[in-house]
Amino acid sequence: MDLSRYFEVENGNTPVILSCPHGGYKKPKRIPNKTTGMRIADKNTFFIAKLIINLLKVKNIDIYYILNKIHRSKIDLNRPSHSKSAYNHSSTEAQNIFRAYHDQLNNYAQECVSKHNRALIIDFHGFTKPYKGYPDVIFGHIFGKTLDLLEDSKEQDCNRYWGCAQLQDEISKFFVLDDGLALTEQNLSYSGGYITQQFFKKSQINALQIEVAKSIRLDFKLTEMLVKAIANAIIKSVNRIII
Repeated sequence: MDLSRYFEVENGNTPVILSCPHGGYKKPKRIPNKTTGMRIADKNTFFIAKLIINLLKVKNIDIYYILNKIHRSKIDLNRPSHSKSAYNHSSTEAQNIFRAYHDQLNNYAQECVSKHNRALIIDFHGFTKPYKGYPDVIFGHIFGKTLDLLEDSKEQDCNRYWGCAQLQDEISKFFVLDDGLALTEQNLSYSGGYITQQFFKKSQINALQIEVAKSIRLDFKLTEMLVKAIANAIIKSVNRIII
């Protein structure tokens, strides 16, 4: 299967994996539309993911990544494969795309653990704030159940977990953040979708979903702040690894 038709994907040299399933823009007519479920893309998430990747490359850090090119009206990679909201089950191609994405992500995770004894998976998404007081950014990791690697067992909240601690520290400098560890009105819907759930209690892997408000994604200055924050967090996470 030619993955480049459907995804932008690349191996890295550091144990960080960026997944972007809902930013796709291609709508091939040969792939039928889904019959149910969300059909709106997470606007600009593909673009922002590329900005993060490119900024890190300037710093000589190559992360693993898989960015979906196919629009969400055709396929939703963050839903269970048996669900009609994932893809139109009459399409073998849609089914193959779904399997290929998850196989590649899992292979990357296994490779990172094998080479570096750890993996940080960042699953990048977008949402729309229902009211002004809502958080700007929400972490989802099934209330800590997809976080296996400790940063410091004496710390509390996200500061306990490698990768999550650095992301919280950098992003919260600029935006209102819900770290996803306590059940709140805001994070219940964003506690971690199908992609994150695949890494439930997986050893040596920290997987978290990052939901970013549309107001940030549509404002270039705010986007730039977010990109720098995430890139800085990744750099600090990588620098924390003791070889």
